[in-house]
Amino acid sequence: MRRRTAPGDRRAPAPAPDVPASRGMPTELVQHILLYSIELDQMAVQRVLCVSRAWYRILVPYVYTRVQLGSSEALLCFADLVRRKPEVARAVRRLWIGPRHARSDLLALLSLPMPSDSDYVQQRREQVYVQTRAVLRACRRLDDVALSGSLVAADLVHSYGTACQPRRLTSINPHSFISGFDAPIFRRVHTLTLCDVNLSLSEARAIRQMPSLHTFYLTAPKNYGDPAKDAAILRSTLTSDNLLDRLAHMRLEDTPPLRWCVRGPIERAQRMAESLAALLDDDVLVQIDYEALPPTFCDEWDALRDRLFHALDEEEATCDPSEALAFLEQEWRFSIPMRSLWGPAAIPR
Repeated sequence: MRRRTAPGDRRAPAPAPDVPASRGMPTELVQHILLYSIELDQMAVQRVLCVSRAWYRILVPYVYTRVQLGSSEALLCFADLVRRKPEVARAVRRLWIGPRHARSDLLALLSLPMPSDSDYVQQRREQVYVQTRAVLRACRRLDDVALSGSLVAADLVHSYGTACQPRRLTSINPHSFISGFDAPIFRRVHTLTLCDVNLSLSEARAIRQMPSLHTFYLTAPKNYGDPAKDAAILRSTLTSDNLLDRLAHMRLEDTPPLRWCVRGPIERAQRMAESLAALLDDDVLVQIDYEALPPTFCDEWDALRDRLFHALDEEEATCDPSEALAFLEQEWRFSIPMRSLWGPAAIPR
């Protein structure tokens, strides 16, 4: 029964109960705030996902769109997560598996197996291979994959199957492994980015066998060697001296031209691109560019390889090898091609 207020009763009405600010805000605004907090602090991801079940379902596709696994522990935890929660695996579109700095244990685990390796190291290396295989098979909607070291080795990459079919592939190879780019998992890759001091003839032939490839960035961070010899190997990524093989990979005139880009010290990259253009016949439809790397990148890459092959101690290094990995990781993370920073130069044909 409602109480009637007397004419002279001027008492203030009872205060309204406290309402959480989030309930009074539009859902889109709350979502924007939560996603922004995750970008500012990656450690806040788990706390944000624990806000409520409703927000968990909303945020999972955004939180796990890009996943970067820079250690064996991170790889193990994520492999376990996608096994338990398939919705996480379905959300992943971009995946990085490899060291993000020179202190990562993946740098050693993804290196060339040696007879002197202990049983413990061999066991951990095999565990990394098993977990990588599990993650690639679980994340079936991947568009962009970055793999380091032996994860793209020819004797391993064919075991990944065809569960996911990425469109972009980044291979960061300070270990100089022979990579198997012609594996079934890479048959839909249209953009390949490779960072390695040398490109082997078998790798060049495997790249030529990629049916969907139309853009190739070769980052060759070195100031030594004959650019003409490197260009002769790079030519094998585009054409073959075998007539039947050339007919099998012949492109029609109305198809968009391929784009091949050499990145390195500016003078060497220019000479390599010019030599490649001179080696190609007119029927090879390709645009050849060259781009400059940052001035310190080659020294940082050499320091990384020296540490990897135990040529120098950490105290003897004149530069931080982590900077090279950080540069490549940032380029991949934000999808900023170096041509936007340093400017391309096209070779006329």
